Amino acid sequence: MKRFISLAMAVVFALSLVWAGCFAAGNPAYAVKPRKITNRKLVVGLVPVTMNTSYTMTINGAKKEIAKLGNKIDLIVQAPSNNTSTITDQGNILESLIQKKVDAIVLATESDTSMLPYLREAAKANIPVFLFNMSTIDQKDIYYVSSIGYDQYGAGKSIGKWVADTYKEGKIGVLEGYPGVVNTQRMNGFKDAIAKAPGLKIVASQVANWNRESGQKVTEGILTAHPDMTILYGPFDEMVLGGLVVVKERNLMKQIHVVGFGCTKDGVTSVKNGEMAATINVMEYETGFDIIDAVNNYCVKGQNVKKVIYRNCDVYDGKNINSLDMARFN
Repeated sequence: MKRFISLAMAVVFALSLVWAGCFAAGNPAYAVKPRKITNRKLVVGLVPVTMNTSYTMTINGAKKEIAKLGNKIDLIVQAPSNNTSTITDQGNILESLIQKKVDAIVLATESDTSMLPYLREAAKANIPVFLFNMSTIDQKDIYYVSSIGYDQYGAGKSIGKWVADTYKEGKIGVLEGYPGVVNTQRMNGFKDAIAKAPGLKIVASQVANWNRESGQKVTEGILTAHPDMTILYGPFDEMVLGGLVVVKERNLMKQIHVVGFGCTKDGVTSVKNGEMAATINVMEYETGFDIIDAVNNYCVKGQNVKKVIYRNCDVYDGKNINSLDMARFN
């Protein structure tokens, strides 16, 4: 009997994988084709994971590109209130945008699997979906038009390589983002890069929820457990800026090198002031340009766009930080 149940469960599991694969690829009948909407303004719904400095930069870039194109796009920005309610809130927001029959949806999510039913409904309603700030996406999936942003894994690897090349050895404390595919990809890239430096070791890695307050609290605990830590890293500037407060309070600026991710305004200022050692520009401001260009090309010009539109990412430290264009923060 037990053997029969186990076999049945295995069959169900296998079928679920097949179903998921088919669902991810999508029904070709629902593929949303380019169109030419030229007799009115486009209405575009933009749904980030939550509102923070990262997504604010992308929205700033999008608004600048909209102005450049003659303000012919109405951008509706709706975001979950916090990371813990992201999946539920995003589902509700997407349902609302679909019911409003917007012309396009722009989405960033930490669970593309959870969003698949809504992407399918958008496709059924003939609403094109553009993804941004995502990690690995199935390029055969017809439920989205294009994934825009940068290689999350590659960016994590780039900042990890900078750490490995700069410090060679040291004990690293890590402030992780809220669990999800974005955090996983950034962390995997970082870990793979520092693995090539035998003298570097991660002594602690804890979730700090992408925000400054959690970053400060978690760093206090890590430093108490590992007072000999020499590097503090997090895959988003806001978390390590919280950690930086603790490093300053304990007079450990000469011992601990603080490394961030994202080139946020406060992160850039911190590098300029010689506090944070480095951060990486993941082109979130420029992603806003690319989003609007893709939407405009697809929905106004009737042109196909690339399935993946990625920008290269550069590390900024004390040597080159003053070359960064500060317009992204205006």
